[in-house]
Amino acid sequence: MRRGIKFFIMMAAALFISACAQPGTGVYRNDITDDMTARVLPGQASAEVTANIGTPYRRVRFDNLKATAWDYLYRDTWGYWVEFAVMVGDDDRVVNKVSRRIDPPSRD
Repeated sequence: MRRGIKFFIMMAAALFISACAQPGTGVYRNDITDDMTARVLPGQASAEVTANIGTPYRRVRFDNLKATAWDYLYRDTWGYWVEFAVMVGDDDRVVNKVSRRIDPPSRD
């Protein structure tokens, strides 16, 4: 039961971070793809994440979770801007990941 509560808190924290983002903020990257973010897996070393998708535009520390959220902004396969957050624990391993579409695709 305790593990389920911890997971819920981490998910809520990651979603809170992504909810704070507004289009036009941060650093939007065109070099990140959905395939690259799909390769980020729990337990993976943070160095592998950096090698795969680069340095995040923002890092937010959560002392109570003993983890740091790494945030990336990119355009997905369907043309939506997406905020992708990776939770990295104090052991330098991926704990979780979450993504959220920010805006509708452009109609140009």
